[in-house]
Amino acid sequence: MAGNISHGMNIDEVKGLGSNLKQISQDMNNMMNMLHNKVGSTSWVGPDATRFKNEWWPQHRAHLQKMIQDLDGFGQSALNNASEQENVSGH
Repeated sequence: MAGNISHGMNIDEVKGLGSNLKQISQDMNNMMNMLHNKVGSTSWVGPDATRFKNEWWPQHRAHLQKMIQDLDGFGQSALNNASEQENVSGH
């Protein structure tokens, strides 16, 4: 046989991935909240400012929120899968 081929889950690696994804989603959420506060507190006025604050930012904020939720969900899924594998494997 030409080398060792392993199949299955590296539980520690998947746990690390899950934790990393959840941490990244938390960091992104913190940055998005900071941006939201900056957008809301800017003294910029005029039609472009109004369009930016009332149309552009809410639309993009919704996309960011979805991405943050997805990353957190992917991270939780990885943690759940690792836990299930750990229980099945008897680790």
